[in-house]
Amino acid sequence: MSESSEIRHTDKDLQRLEELARDAAVGSTMYDKRWVIENILEVGRHFQSTSYVQEDGFRELDENIEEKMMTLWDISVEEDVSKFYLEYGVLDFFVELFSNPNLRVKEISIGIVSNMVYHEASFVSIMDKDVCLERTLKLIEEKDSPTLLIVFRCLHSYGYNLFNLIHRSSDTSTKEESRNILEKFLIFLSVPSVVQNIGFVLAGCKNRTVLQNCARFLSILSELWDFTEERKKMCQYYTEEQFLQCALEGVRESIGEDKTEKHFMVFLYLIFERDLEKDLYSSISTQMIKLCGKLLEEHILEYSSIDENDLEFLFNISYVMKSCLDSGEYSELPTNILTISKDARVQLEKAEIDEDHLDNKVSILAMISKIIEYLESCSQNGECLQDRPCGHTPRHNSSQARDSSPYFRTPRDTPRSVRDTPGRSPGRWSARSPASRTPGASTPPWRTPR
Repeated sequence: MSESSEIRHTDKDLQRLEELARDAAVGSTMYDKRWVIENILEVGRHFQSTSYVQEDGFRELDENIEEKMMTLWDISVEEDVSKFYLEYGVLDFFVELFSNPNLRVKEISIGIVSNMVYHEASFVSIMDKDVCLERTLKLIEEKDSPTLLIVFRCLHSYGYNLFNLIHRSSDTSTKEESRNILEKFLIFLSVPSVVQNIGFVLAGCKNRTVLQNCARFLSILSELWDFTEERKKMCQYYTEEQFLQCALEGVRESIGEDKTEKHFMVFLYLIFERDLEKDLYSSISTQMIKLCGKLLEEHILEYSSIDENDLEFLFNISYVMKSCLDSGEYSELPTNILTISKDARVQLEKAEIDEDHLDNKVSILAMISKIIEYLESCSQNGECLQDRPCGHTPRHNSSQARDSSPYFRTPRDTPRSVRDTPGRSPGRWSARSPASRTPGASTPPWRTPR
């Protein structure tokens, strides 16, 4: 027998073995159904027979059960595994574990649910389960960074899938169904206690990965408001002074984290452009102008050069700053704001932008020039940039900037969740305390060694 015929014979044998394995596997994966079910049953029976409530706190998670839960988390990245979980009620089981007092149990459980929400094939079915979204939102109350970063990643996957669902709907009936699903999601997110809990995270969390995931979620949420006729009702509590002050604190804490700030500024731009009430300018304009100056100084001016991917960020900063200046409701201006604005203009003028984005560059340059003209007029009129009475500057019409605004979308650093079983971090979130910058912004694709 020739060597080539032996190879063909071996290939056929391997194909037959693969087909045999698939008959007993979960979907198109190589995970054996019996093995998966045995792991699920062992975990389920453990929590049925074991109480985690103790007089002195809560019971530690058994190492063997933790290992099996992490295995179930790891394999949930496969779409067919997530569909298998959904079909056989595994989603409901892990949603129930959200109420377990052990933080590691909460973290792994929301990790599995987050990976299931990520898969578009099972997403609509998960949206039918109101309790899943309701209890996921309840987890925002947990002051535990490992849990919170997954909660916000899960919520972002909800939003991202809804965004795609709306855009992919072709016929009228499908569009109506998609809008109904979106409406339900936005109603859950508009509940005052939910908004308040998100605000608490923004104002008090020191973990920069949590803040990045929260910012990504807010950016997609603010875009989803465009697809509802009840926009004002859905975003009502997000546009109140209390929440905006929390958002500004999140921006301050994230200085130096480029992706996080880009998402925060998408959210703030859409709030300022469409939803902010005029009477709120007096309470946030001074802080917002300072923050915009800081973002120009610590981000835009730190770039070696500005490219097409930076234009949206620079536009959002410029728009929000100009809106606050035009309102005349600020109490003081940073002494270096004029210099920073001029340097930003020079940086943009030098940028080599491709032809498809030249109009955006021109529009942003015009806006920054208006800001510079305004600040120079303040100096020429003898006003001190550092201190001035609130409301003494005449208001300017900001509609011209709005009419000529280039249209951008949410920054696309992708919301997609991945294979993800991070090891338990030693510290809890608690109150804001000194902490080092969280290294990296992306979720590890495999289990992180502990």
